Amino acid sequence: MKDAFQQWWRRTQSQLALSLTMWAARRRLPRAVRNRPLKIALSMGTFNPIHMWHLQVGQCAWDQFDLDFTMFIPNGDPPHKDGVVDKEFRYQMVLAGIRGNPRFKASRIELDRTGKSYTVDTLRGLKKRYGAKVELNLIIGLDNLEGIKRWREADEIFKLARILVAPRNAETITREQIAAELPADAKFDIIDCPNSDISSTTIRNWIKSGRARSADYVVPNAVRKIITKNGLYLR
Repeated sequence: MKDAFQQWWRRTQSQLALSLTMWAARRRLPRAVRNRPLKIALSMGTFNPIHMWHLQVGQCAWDQFDLDFTMFIPNGDPPHKDGVVDKEFRYQMVLAGIRGNPRFKASRIELDRTGKSYTVDTLRGLKKRYGAKVELNLIIGLDNLEGIKRWREADEIFKLARILVAPRNAETITREQIAAELPADAKFDIIDCPNSDISSTTIRNWIKSGRARSADYVVPNAVRKIITKNGLYLR
C-alpha cells in the first residue's frame, strides 16, 4: 500500500511540475503566440544513457520548426530491448542532461504506465493531457525510418504526429526518399542537424571495457556523474 501511494505521489508531482513549467513558459510568450496550439517535439527512447546527440537533435528541432518545447520521454518497458538499466536511473540521467535548458522538458508518461511502452499509446496520452489541438512532432533517427511502418498501430502514429527525421552516420536523404517510406498522407520533415554515429551502445561498451573517459565529451558531465556514482554499465 505504501509503495503504491509513493508511486502515485511521485507521478502526481512529476505531472504537476511539468504542467507548471510549461504554463510558466507559455506565459512569457507574446500573446499571439500564446493563444495558438501548443507545438511539442518528442524525443523518445531508452536513453541508456542520454548523450549529446540526443540533446543536439532536440535543440535543432525546437529551433528549426519554431516549437514550444522538446520533451524527452524515457521508455518504461521497451518492447524490443532487453538489459536496460533501471528506469529511475535513466530518468535521473535525462533530468541531469536537460538541466539548464528552459525549452527542454522530461516526462514520466511511459515510466509510470504499466506494461510495454508503445509510441502510439504515448501519443494518445499526450493528446489527452494537452488537448486535441496540440501539435506533436515525433523525432526519429534515420536508422528507424524503414522500421516505423511495423510499429504498433503505425497508421495511427502518422495521424497523431508529424515525423521529424534526424540523419545519422553522415547519411544524406531527400524528401522523396522519406516519402517513399511513409504513407502518402503522413506529415514529415527533415531536421537540419549534425550527423553523428555516436550511440548509447558505444558509450556502454566503452564503460564496460574500462574506457569510461572516452565518453567524457559525448555525455553531459552531470550524466557521467550519475553513471560513475551508481556503477552503471560496468557489466
